[in-house]
Amino acid sequence: MKTKLAGLIVLFVLGAQRQGLANNSPVTVNQKLLKAFQATFPAAEKVAWNEDADHYVVNFKDHQVFSEITYDREGNFIASERYYTDQSLLPLHLAWELHNKYHNKSIYCIIETNTEEETYYYVKLQDVKEWITIQGSADGIVAIIERFNKQV
Repeated sequence: MKTKLAGLIVLFVLGAQRQGLANNSPVTVNQKLLKAFQATFPAAEKVAWNEDADHYVVNFKDHQVFSEITYDREGNFIASERYYTDQSLLPLHLAWELHNKYHNKSIYCIIETNTEEETYYYVKLQDVKEWITIQGSADGIVAIIERFNKQV
């Protein structure tokens, strides 16, 4: 059984591949936003811009982290998601709690979701027998939101 987290990662990767992950995307992006993005993420690779009636969305890779950021038409930040596996990118308190409570499990992947109001971390952990998805914040673990036994 596929988990929601793994499904989100697959959708992100497939969507990014479908868009070609090219630096010369045909989307006409607000120049102020484009300059701000380039100044904020100078090492960004495989940058792909998309647009709809109300938003710009940029997908890119920056230092081994896949990211997606949504901006409004004026270039204001709306939300972002980052996909990574490096525990050192987690807030210290959350990383400490994960280590203490789940020291026998390894991190499979992390999805970090951000809005102006809040940031949550969805951490997929695994061991030989099961998968667990933890929802956390900078303050620590919020809840176990999924738990699946692996088929042996």
